[in-house]
Amino acid sequence: MMKKIEHKLITQAVLTCLFFFSLMNLACDNRSFEKANVSESSAAPEQTQSNFASDLQTMKTANFEYIFVFRRKDGGAFDGEDRKYLRANAPVETNRFVSTDNGKAFIAGSKFKFPPQNLETLRTRFNIEDYSAVKEEGK
Repeated sequence: MMKKIEHKLITQAVLTCLFFFSLMNLACDNRSFEKANVSESSAAPEQTQSNFASDLQTMKTANFEYIFVFRRKDGGAFDGEDRKYLRANAPVETNRFVSTDNGKAFIAGSKFKFPPQNLETLRTRFNIEDYSAVKEEGK
């Protein structure tokens, strides 16, 4: 007799829990919420992509004395050959390169002066903007 009562109570408790969790699942299952999250998450990469102004400010706050922005003369995005050319012709002492502006610019930061011959070589392929705290001579 006690076993039947215990079995009945356990069955009732299990069914009550299942019913409760089913209700909670239905209440939390909001498709518009999921769609809103998907659209927000797909917009997030655009917001986190490199922003030229913030990347430039980051270089300035890193206390680089020499900051140069390199852009292709045709305004296009950098390709693998452009990157190789930039790295091969920039001084080895260049501390940091940052791709920015959706791949259309590279910012170079350095504590060391860029030799004029390096800048002239790079000018044959790129437009160069100088944001240095110390201005280069002979430009």
